[in-house]
Amino acid sequence: MKCTICQTETDGAYCPSCGAPANGATCNACKTELLAGARYCVACGTAVRATSPRLPWYIAGASLVALITILLVQTRQSGGPMGAGAFGPGAPAGAFASAGMNDRAAPLTGTPREQADRLFNRIMQAQELGDTQQVAFFLPMGILAYRQAGELDNDGLYHLSLLETAAGDPRSGLETAERILAGHPDHILALAAAAQAADAMGDRAAARRHYERFLSVFQTERDKPLPEYRDHAGIFDAYRQEAEAYLKG
Repeated sequence: MKCTICQTETDGAYCPSCGAPANGATCNACKTELLAGARYCVACGTAVRATSPRLPWYIAGASLVALITILLVQTRQSGGPMGAGAFGPGAPAGAFASAGMNDRAAPLTGTPREQADRLFNRIMQAQELGDTQQVAFFLPMGILAYRQAGELDNDGLYHLSLLETAAGDPRSGLETAERILAGHPDHILALAAAAQAADAMGDRAAARRHYERFLSVFQTERDKPLPEYRDHAGIFDAYRQEAEAYLKG
């Protein structure tokens, strides 16, 4: 197989060129299986190697700042701490909550999808705490985890789209959102994610189309009994306000 970082051929647990973990590598501290190419263990946070090449997604530039700003603003616009109507009693506040993640950390071990959701959870928590270094560290790992988690449901695709756009790859973010829209053209989370990705690409016409579609189906779509709608209900009104403001601009 090829190393996911430098593309060197390797048949061992670590790349002989850059030292990145490959299939079968485990954390020296807690023995959890490492994701291929990871810099840190997803379970305990231990560094896998002292130095590493810069990952393509690693630089959290203007698009990451824009996404996180949107998440924080949306939370404040929707009334601060979430109430029972969003996630049930005791739901957490802030960008972490507005992203639809509850306050239970996923198991240290588990399915690839559980590990991916745990990373998404950690990224949102880190941003809520203002820890931009952790966000930058875990963002590429979150993307990689979702891409290696097998077939994703709409909730997983929505998470991946947000992370891809935030990491400066809005084209992938748009393509991921469109995978949801291919089977559910009125999916309001996918429409919002697609609009944000299109705007980050500089394609305002496409962004406007997605926002217009979002507003046209919003009232009838938002109450559908979809699991991802229930989990992300707290961000719906903020997305609506964002769409309205964009179309007026």
